[in-house]
Amino acid sequence: MTGLVLVEGLPGSGKSTTAADTAGWLGARGVAAEHWTEGRLDHPVDFEQVAVLSTEQVLAIAAESPETASALLSAAERHGDEWVVRHALHPSLPASVVDRLRGHDAYDGAVAHDVHSRVLTESWRRFGRTTPGSHPVQVWECVLLQNPGCALVARADQPASVLAAHVAGLVDAVRSHDPVLVYLDAGDPLRVLETAAAERPREWVEAVVEYHTGQGLGRRMGLRGFEGYVDFMRHRRAMELDIVASLDLPTLVVGVDADHRGAGPARLEQVRAFLAEHLQLDDRPEPSRVA
Repeated sequence: MTGLVLVEGLPGSGKSTTAADTAGWLGARGVAAEHWTEGRLDHPVDFEQVAVLSTEQVLAIAAESPETASALLSAAERHGDEWVVRHALHPSLPASVVDRLRGHDAYDGAVAHDVHSRVLTESWRRFGRTTPGSHPVQVWECVLLQNPGCALVARADQPASVLAAHVAGLVDAVRSHDPVLVYLDAGDPLRVLETAAAERPREWVEAVVEYHTGQGLGRRMGLRGFEGYVDFMRHRRAMELDIVASLDLPTLVVGVDADHRGAGPARLEQVRAFLAEHLQLDDRPEPSRVA
C-alpha cells in the first residue's frame, strides 16, 4: 500500500502521540506502517546531525591528513552540487573531523538558507523516486513544516513566502507516494507551551527559548525569554496555517484540546476516520477503539 502521513503542529500539540497512534492503528488493520520520530539519525529524508558542505569545504577538511581524507571521503555523499556527511552514523570519523563537521550542520551550522533548501529538497526527491508501495506506509512528524521553519525562518529570518515555496516543493517531490497532512492546532499556543515547559527538562526549555529568540527572526523582532518564545510560536502558527491552506494536499486540521494536550480519544478517532478514507481502508477490519 502506498501512503505517506505527515503530522505537524506546534510543540506540545500531540504530534508524537498522534503519529504513534496512527502507526499502531494501521498495523492493527493489517497495514505495514513505519513511524519515524523526530530526530531519527537514519530518517528517510531529514538531516539530523548531518553536515552540508561544498566540494571546496570537503577538500579543505580532507587535506588535513591522509587518515582524515580517507575517513571523510568514505562518509560523504553527493547531493547535487553539495555533499552531506551523516557523521553520527560513522563512528570511525576522527573527533577532530566531527567537530569541524558540526560547524556545517544542516540545521545549526553555517549553511546558507538556499543551500539548506536545495539539499533537503533533493533528499525528498530521492525518496520520491523510490517505488511507491515498496516499503511500509510512512508516518513522519515535524519534517514538512516544523524543521524547515526552524532552518529558514527561526534561524535564517527568511520571509514566509520562502518557507511556503520550499514546503510546496517538498510535497511535489513525494507526490507519487500519496502524501496526506494532519495538522494539530491548539489555538493560542500559551497553554500547550506552558504545559510542555513544565513536563520537559529545564535544559530543553532554555535551549528552545534561546533558539527562537536569540537568532534570526526572534532577534530581529526583539523577542526575549519565555514570553518571546510564545510570541514566536504565535507568529509560526499563523504562518503555518496560511501555508497549510495553500498546499495542494489532502489535509485535516484538528482542533486540539489545550488542557489535554490533544491526546483525547475523540481527536484520535477523527484522525483515524480521515486516514481510513484517504487510504481506502473501509474494507479492512476496525481495531479496538481508543480507551
